[in-house]
Amino acid sequence: MKRLSSWCVGLATLLLLSAVCCWEYYPPIAGPQRLSLTLPIVLPIGTGEPLIVTGAPAAADYFFLRYVDDHSVVFAYDSWVHGGPTSAPIRVVPGGRHTLEVQLPSLAALPYSVDQPSDQLRVSVDGIVVLDARVAFHSRRPLRAYFARNPLGGTSCGPEFHGKLFHSDGRPLMGDARSYFTLGARFRAWLWFGRWQLLASSLLAVAAAWLFHRLSPAPSLRPSILRIPSLRPHRTFLLTATLCCVAFAAMLTSGSFRLIYPEVFGNFYDFQAVSLLQGRLDVPEGSLQGEAFIYDGKVYGYFGITPALLRLPFVIFGLAFGELSRVAMLLFFAATLVGAYLVQLDATRLLRPKHPQPPRWQTILCTLHLGLGSTVFFLGSRAYIYHEAILCGVMFAVFSCWCSLRHLSQPAGRWWLGALVLGLLSVHARPPTGLFALTVLGCVVATHLLRSIQKKATTTETFRSFAIGVAAVLGVLSFNALSYAKFRTFEGCPLRLNVQYSPTRLAKIDSKQFHAANLPYGLTAYLLRPTFDFSARFPWVYLAPPIPPIEFPAAKLDLPDRTAALPFGMPGLFLLASVGCAIAYRNNPAARAPVLILWIAAVPLTLAMSAAIATAERYTGDWVPFLVCAGAFGLAAPSWKPLATATLAMATLWACLVTFAMTLHFQGAMVWGVSDHVKQNYQQLRDHVDGFFTGHRPPSP
Repeated sequence: MKRLSSWCVGLATLLLLSAVCCWEYYPPIAGPQRLSLTLPIVLPIGTGEPLIVTGAPAAADYFFLRYVDDHSVVFAYDSWVHGGPTSAPIRVVPGGRHTLEVQLPSLAALPYSVDQPSDQLRVSVDGIVVLDARVAFHSRRPLRAYFARNPLGGTSCGPEFHGKLFHSDGRPLMGDARSYFTLGARFRAWLWFGRWQLLASSLLAVAAAWLFHRLSPAPSLRPSILRIPSLRPHRTFLLTATLCCVAFAAMLTSGSFRLIYPEVFGNFYDFQAVSLLQGRLDVPEGSLQGEAFIYDGKVYGYFGITPALLRLPFVIFGLAFGELSRVAMLLFFAATLVGAYLVQLDATRLLRPKHPQPPRWQTILCTLHLGLGSTVFFLGSRAYIYHEAILCGVMFAVFSCWCSLRHLSQPAGRWWLGALVLGLLSVHARPPTGLFALTVLGCVVATHLLRSIQKKATTTETFRSFAIGVAAVLGVLSFNALSYAKFRTFEGCPLRLNVQYSPTRLAKIDSKQFHAANLPYGLTAYLLRPTFDFSARFPWVYLAPPIPPIEFPAAKLDLPDRTAALPFGMPGLFLLASVGCAIAYRNNPAARAPVLILWIAAVPLTLAMSAAIATAERYTGDWVPFLVCAGAFGLAAPSWKPLATATLAMATLWACLVTFAMTLHFQGAMVWGVSDHVKQNYQQLRDHVDGFFTGHRPPSP
């Protein structure tokens, strides 16, 4: 009976999900479409009238006819900006009916369609081909295919076809895609075009049945499963993290809290997810703008695929295509706070077993510093793929390190598997963070391997540690393998294929992304130079211009940007990860292995970032997983004196204030892609704050 109930739950889940998917599902209109049209009795000579129009203003495609004389028309195609072909004049009968067969690329070009549309336009009238050409086209929303209507404007054709257009089954067509499909046709099309939805729904139904079977207890056990672990010990963290998430969401959305939003340069991962479902790695050119890499006539991005993998369920079910960057970044931000807190809990339990719960003040300061006083908050200045990639990589790296540190203390368990998978996801979101995470795992298994050799452990244990280490190395190299699949080179970012890099620009950096000669510049920018400017104008603290490359004449730099060195931009975390870890290493033997592992793992990350041809404030986020994990041990080990506590509190306050100032100014005056409304609000805020302190209020708008 229990098994039958589980199958019923699974079937009900499948039917419910299928009904939801089909409710407003409108498939792509793929392949040749057989239509017929009746011309007006009196042809309005010289005018153009729409037959099929798709897309949106500034991204529309038009298939229309133009009346040449009393007995002739031409059929034409026009893609906004690109233009298109026109047929020779065709003799017609005014008021007569003609058959029409049309293959229009944009009809099949839904953004999330897993079937790649053809760019071939082919039109035949009464069995005679009148247009046959490869054309440019735009993708469209499901309902934005208009028959015998042109609600999009433009100069190609008028607003309405004065004849009549018919479906192959005889139904008149007039209006959007609703007029084209019957309910049965939509369902039949869903079985093919929505096959990924059907597969996903089936998997969810199986999961629901399995969970029901596993979690449905005997009557005598039902009260026991209702016992939820108390969150009371963690309420300090939950309240502080909630405050940080609200502040991050406010900054990310410029105070609107509108999370579902089509950001400029924010739809690449959605298009990459569509390409993955189609078995490809290339993407449409418009999804990458100036970051396009061209190889063999196809467009690729150098960004990793992890955020695209996370988009797959939304792409499959057609949810908020191109509008998820803000939501994704907020979730990554919240998850990063949770991962950091888990590391803090484990560090406290390891170093202070008699007091396993961190003091409240430590939880508050650590969470506030990470949430409001580190680069993860600065990334909220703009929701686009650069910031999303770093935040995603940071989040997975923090959780990977947490699993690795657990594997260090529990080598017989399977924590290494979580560390490996999460580290791999971090590599394919942001390679530097993934490099650090998998290096931590490699150092942990190397530690176990040395201990196994010293203890003369069994061959199985030794081989297990060795195999995990090899897997970690292969995980790092998997990014280069993916690059080879795209560019036929193991370079992660082959700049010679990028549309922005001219031969002159490439010559300045020898066509390479990393140079040992850049190490002095990078180490100075990231670790030594404060690079702050102070002004009487709000927000008072600004990122100063980057270090002049003339100070390091041997460096081969391409994009040195404004950067606040780690000790000055994130002083609290840096002090904990350095001085705090040193004290922990000296005073607590239990801290020595994890501290040493974290510091060794930070070396490859630091060398790679310092040798790169570019520096930027957002790149300091690549050190956040190290600072968080090492800082947790630095926070847990020492016996905190009032002076040290006050110093940490002041460092945290400084980090929060300076990060807020940098983030606000970067969003309102520096980063591209922000709306004019946001920039105007920022200038008005500056004027009002300055006026409050000077007594000179700005004039009313």
